[in-house]
Amino acid sequence: MRMTALTLTEKQKKTAGKVLRSPKRWNISVGAVRSGKTYLDYYVIPRRVIAADRAGQVVLIGLTLETVERNILSPMRKIYSEHFVGRVRKSGRVRLFGRECTVLGAYNAACAEKLRGMSVAYAYGDEVTCWNEEVFIMLKSRLDRETSVFDGSCNPSHPFHWFKVFLDETPPEHINITTFTIDDNTALPPAFVAALKQEYSGTVYYDRYILGKWTAAEGSIYTPFAEAPERFILRDEDVPRIIAADVGVDFGGSGSATAFSLTGYTAGYEKVITLDEFYCGAAMSPAQLEREFVGFIRRNGRYPISDIYCDSAEQMLIRGLENALIRERIAIPVHNAKKSAITDRIHFYLALMSSGRYMMTAHCRHTAEAFASAVWKDERRLDNGSTNIDSLDAQEYSTERRMKEILSVRIPMRKEE
Repeated sequence: MRMTALTLTEKQKKTAGKVLRSPKRWNISVGAVRSGKTYLDYYVIPRRVIAADRAGQVVLIGLTLETVERNILSPMRKIYSEHFVGRVRKSGRVRLFGRECTVLGAYNAACAEKLRGMSVAYAYGDEVTCWNEEVFIMLKSRLDRETSVFDGSCNPSHPFHWFKVFLDETPPEHINITTFTIDDNTALPPAFVAALKQEYSGTVYYDRYILGKWTAAEGSIYTPFAEAPERFILRDEDVPRIIAADVGVDFGGSGSATAFSLTGYTAGYEKVITLDEFYCGAAMSPAQLEREFVGFIRRNGRYPISDIYCDSAEQMLIRGLENALIRERIAIPVHNAKKSAITDRIHFYLALMSSGRYMMTAHCRHTAEAFASAVWKDERRLDNGSTNIDSLDAQEYSTERRMKEILSVRIPMRKEE
């Protein structure tokens, strides 16, 4: 079949040559709005679909089926005609360049189940930073053909976003990453580019949507952490002597995650350190919850854990954790979390961060993401599912009983050497 010729910018031509001639398992375009990264995909997708291993399936994934239609299928239909780009049927199937393909949403953890059992030869991902992480985790296990390939695009988010962590940790031999700025799209009218730059000037969105950088959100609550997270990260081997520790528990449900946080204290409360975390975005049975919690406590047995504080809204689950600890002969008391005012908890952590008294171990990535992405909006902390409030709640529950005592301690400033 003769493919329609698209007019590509120099950046798009260079990127297309790289990902088509030398494809890797993961081929990701990250960058500014209107930078041309999605238009490039209209050129790449047909070639991938045609070349994909017939023994595997082809899947297109976006936040919802509607966004896949709006962002990918509808524009491609205008380019290639409805003969090559069909309409999505009620079954979620679509005829694409002579091949039956599946279209899926990725808006919550339940969407991951639609991938279970699939063998995926080619997957395309739209707006990946908007997905529920569980869908991406499931997809990774489904790309099981020898020549399986994933192409994806996204606008950048905050520096601790789970997808940014994935990009940073994937070995270079398995991934192509291309960053687009708005200036890479030379097809845009210069006046439009200038106007967009002016509109975003002076805001964090200039970095994200003009320069294509991963930056903290506007209205960021924990600005010291969001701007320089590396200042607060400890290697496990550098953790100082811990004289006491507490655990905070936030229970999942109705779209929220289950999170545990273990916080330790050095002598005189000089340092407050998040030592370990647990995070699960999927639904858990009470039995699963109890197993995970006991495992979490056991793996941290080297620390002197004093108390456990749980979200008081779930009394039956709290009783279950208590009974599980009794069965395992773990003598740590379980309490209701104090659930003090959110503003008091925020001020507590900001005070510790600004004085250099708060740290976390490097593997506590969900907690890091939670602090980096927390946003203050409309006189409250944003809690609409777009940020990780669950890890924040667990972290805060672990320390709120000691907040006044910790803040009352005056740590002398050390002279710089």
